[in-house]
Amino acid sequence: MSDFLLPLAVSMHKTKAVIIGGGSVAERKAGKLLKAEALVTIVAPELSPGLKKLWEENKVGWKQKTVEPEDLESAWLIVSASGDKAAQQMIARHKHPWQLVNGADNPSIGNVAFPASFMEDGVQISISSGSNKPVSVKEWKHYLQRLVKKR
Repeated sequence: MSDFLLPLAVSMHKTKAVIIGGGSVAERKAGKLLKAEALVTIVAPELSPGLKKLWEENKVGWKQKTVEPEDLESAWLIVSASGDKAAQQMIARHKHPWQLVNGADNPSIGNVAFPASFMEDGVQISISSGSNKPVSVKEWKHYLQRLVKKR
């Protein structure tokens, strides 16, 4: 992925997203996607307690298995969050050119990154470094939150 990413805000309302992996990273990404009203399906043999709760509440779909190419076909956004090298390679080989891919566990397979963001007075503020400086981005987010709240 390039060091420069085009800043872009995207509506995910009723848009299909698939998350590969069932752990804490997948849980964080699912939370963001649900907040954006995406239609989320998780593909993973097991789910974290938080993801399992979302599934039990019918907020996400769950395919209890390892990922296969057909699991990616209808998704507009694919999130790789399993940490599994074979899954990452499969995603890289089988993604379509029109699909957005977030390589949360391997940025090199992705073409989009989730910025750090927050809302204040109805304004969404987002910060991104591409994907190569997550600690710095988090620090900037917290600094900006404090700065904006003081005004």
